[in-house]
Amino acid sequence: MGRISSYVDASPVVAADKWIGSDSVHKQQTKNFTAQKVANFINSFGAQQQNLRYRYNRTTDYETGTIFFDGAGAETVPLNTITTFNACIFQTRSPIVDISAYLTSAFPQSDVLLTQANDISNWAIYTWDSSVLNPSDLDYAVNVTFKAGGGSLVENEEYLISLLQYDSAKQGDLNKLVTLPGDSLVYIINHNLNKYPSVSVIEQSTGNQVYGDVKYNTVNQCTLTFNSLVTGTATFN
Repeated sequence: MGRISSYVDASPVVAADKWIGSDSVHKQQTKNFTAQKVANFINSFGAQQQNLRYRYNRTTDYETGTIFFDGAGAETVPLNTITTFNACIFQTRSPIVDISAYLTSAFPQSDVLLTQANDISNWAIYTWDSSVLNPSDLDYAVNVTFKAGGGSLVENEEYLISLLQYDSAKQGDLNKLVTLPGDSLVYIINHNLNKYPSVSVIEQSTGNQVYGDVKYNTVNQCTLTFNSLVTGTATFN
């Protein structure tokens, strides 16, 4: 074998090109490494840490670093049809670093960009409405509102999620007005404010405030219970 410096440089580099190196996982065995596999490694564990990286898993089996749907999903899911999905508390880049605070503090009520890692034509912008921890304590139920984009989630492809616009005004004072039709003593309200809001109930016919029992089921859901039927509005603030 001649000196390495005597060989002609390959240009351009293509995915099937190979380098010889040592495999540190298998006792430093000498192996080939393709340009494609090196690129995949850099993309997965590189320095672009401002993005979260997830793989779309169409099954309901829990896997670290995945996003998935309740009841399993299709092989391809149009991005403009997605309103809810589950996101693991660990991403593929950091399988041991819990990113719950990022999912519950930075994203809610802000706009996020989702793009396929190897195909930028698959992208979508969503308002990240809420993140609620599932009973497993391993993933969050995420609610989003589609705003723009095109393409689909594709089984086993990886996707980057990044904060596009943080709306501090929305984060500061969130509120919601809900109509109470007067047909029940108990109302389960999904306010999706990602907090434990104060609740004010106004009777429509009198304009007076009505008091009942308020139970906070989660940071996004309350149960209101009254002793008599109430027709009016409930303000969550």
